[in-house]
Amino acid sequence: MKKIFDKSSPIISSLLETDTYKIRMLYFIWKFFPDVKTKFAFTNRTSSVKLGNFVNPLAEFEAVRDMRFSTEEIDFLRKNEQFPEEFLQLLTNLRLSDIDVNVNKDGQLEIETAEDYWTKTTLWELLVLPIVNELYFREAVRRENISEADIIREGTRRLTEKANMLSGSGVKAMQFGLRRRLSGDWERYVTQMALELMPDVVVAVSNVQLARELGVPYAGTNAHELSMALNAIRWQCGQQAAWQAQYEVFEKWFNLFPQEQRIILPDTFGSKQFLDNLPEELAYLARGFRQDSGNPVEFGYWVIEMYKRFDINPMERVLIFSDGLTPAKMLELQKEFAGKINVLFGWGTNFSNDTGFLKALSIVMKLVLANGSDAVKLGDNIAKAIGQKDAIERNKALFGYNVTLNEKCVY
Repeated sequence: MKKIFDKSSPIISSLLETDTYKIRMLYFIWKFFPDVKTKFAFTNRTSSVKLGNFVNPLAEFEAVRDMRFSTEEIDFLRKNEQFPEEFLQLLTNLRLSDIDVNVNKDGQLEIETAEDYWTKTTLWELLVLPIVNELYFREAVRRENISEADIIREGTRRLTEKANMLSGSGVKAMQFGLRRRLSGDWERYVTQMALELMPDVVVAVSNVQLARELGVPYAGTNAHELSMALNAIRWQCGQQAAWQAQYEVFEKWFNLFPQEQRIILPDTFGSKQFLDNLPEELAYLARGFRQDSGNPVEFGYWVIEMYKRFDINPMERVLIFSDGLTPAKMLELQKEFAGKINVLFGWGTNFSNDTGFLKALSIVMKLVLANGSDAVKLGDNIAKAIGQKDAIERNKALFGYNVTLNEKCVY
């Protein structure tokens, strides 16, 4: 590898350059909520970095808005997914919503989509994040006068060290590094390197376009976005409907996707109450659960206890960890749950943006409105909470939310 940043072409090369779950969630949205309107907004949780002083992403966003899914990309999805032709036609004609960019008085970027049909806004999340991230690191590297050759050398050394730690350990990981990657070229480089150095570890790549180009499996789960939206929409029907929406999401998901894709993400409004009240049918139909905030060991045992309550053998199910993972953390969790439940990892920022020169940002692009109602995420770490104060408080009361863990977001 000679260069990390290719400034001669747009950062995003294709609308298929997104995480697997975005494409599948878009299908879910089209199937069940085609008329819902939503808005997404950007948040920089690394507030010490004044991104507005580094980044002007408007030209990159305009390049994305001019993109369409190509015939070859549609054919790829037709071959690899079970999407109906009507949905593939939607993708063919899809034009993303407008998006607005400003810099506030604190020097932070303010990025918001228009309030538009959900099918037109949802893809922006996984387009905004890698664009902002790469633009920031291009400029930060320039200002700090850091050599790209030095970054490549140290990043390569670090990944080689990680491969030595993980190879032969039994750890199985999906590459989840798109959203906060150093650059597109770097994501490709480290993915190819990992597939060569630790083929027993990296079992799939979430970036659909990259997986397609490399000829490797792609995989993913689903995101908080769905639970957030349904909760916001169902509040318009009353408290009981808003509470039940956390399960309605997965009832609908399971109607669309085969068992291998039936992963539940339970922490949107607190995992413990979700698991304590989980309908038995969903427990039986689910392939497994994903942990994305809070204490991973505690979460794992909550899931195992739930399975035992329903007389389900945990060794027939999977537990996916995806919160701020490092090789050491993966090895620790693998050891903790060996022989108790199958374990899989979603390895993200530590994989795609760990070079030792500049710290990765903690940036997110989250749903904020659904059909005019405020969308909320609480999580098992209150530091990850998203939403307006009043909406957060009413959902805390609704779900009996009493999480006190307030742990700084690493990524």
